Amino acid sequence: MTAGLASPRARVIKRTVGRPRGSNTDARREMIITAAIRVFAYRGYDAATVQEVADLVGITRPAIHHYFPGKAPLYRGALDRAYDIAMTPAGIGSERFTDPELNGLRMACALLGTSLAHSHRIADVAPRITGVSADLRRMCAQAVGRHDGAAQVDALVTTIVGRWVLTACDLTWIDLEVDVDVL
Repeated sequence: MTAGLASPRARVIKRTVGRPRGSNTDARREMIITAAIRVFAYRGYDAATVQEVADLVGITRPAIHHYFPGKAPLYRGALDRAYDIAMTPAGIGSERFTDPELNGLRMACALLGTSLAHSHRIADVAPRITGVSADLRRMCAQAVGRHDGAAQVDALVTTIVGRWVLTACDLTWIDLEVDVDVL
């Protein structure tokens, strides 16, 4: 037997070119965004790491970089998804917000609250955050009606943003530990 060669009993597994069978790029991207919403809502942009998102999903950090080239694009993806979840007429209703089965909505609202609280620092990273308050104000004006005045619109906006910020403040490490496949 020649030195350096494997024994004849060793089975050689040939790896095929491309992604493994059964992998789903869209599903993986969704899992990453869901995990990113949780991590950024809990930690904030500055303290969150891509590694923490990868750990939550159960993949490597380079695998995250396959979908998002860095922390800022990952944050923008999470913020966009949080916006899509929370910035609906149903998303701002108090009944839906407090329903424990709507944990995705709760986390989306927490991320928006955290982001709005730090919008002066993260506007360069995620310019969309600067438009969230204007969009929310417009939605609240439609919900309240034009005849009720700016004071009611302001009160509703304040209530919603306050709820988002308080939700972010109430998050614990347990909120991070929920399996992202369940969401």
